[in-house]
Amino acid sequence: MPKPVVLVVDDEVSNQEFCRDALELNGYEVVAASDPQQAARVLREQEVDFIICDIAMPHNGRRMYEYLLENFPHMRGRFIFVTGNPDSKADVEKLPNAAPCLLKPYPINALLGLLKSALRA
Repeated sequence: MPKPVVLVVDDEVSNQEFCRDALELNGYEVVAASDPQQAARVLREQEVDFIICDIAMPHNGRRMYEYLLENFPHMRGRFIFVTGNPDSKADVEKLPNAAPCLLKPYPINALLGLLKSALRA
């Protein structure tokens, strides 16, 4: 059985590496992108099962989410925001079509729980 593929979109390499290490240890394949343009390219070129996206990137994680909902509607419900800013977390949770948001630093078990729930749905 193939491993689920998770796209991690974060402009901080240390956050990409944290996710890669934790997820690969738990049976996921990880692809990383540093910005929404790279992420869109990945989505056009390969199947992705789930996306973890930082909100505070130079090109705005919220805009990426809107782009995804419009261009990759099958990804609805397979997206998690992460942020270090409690105000940003509250803002994205109020959006129409809101996606879950974890506050950095988040426990890996919280991330794994959201992934498992979404992939079962």
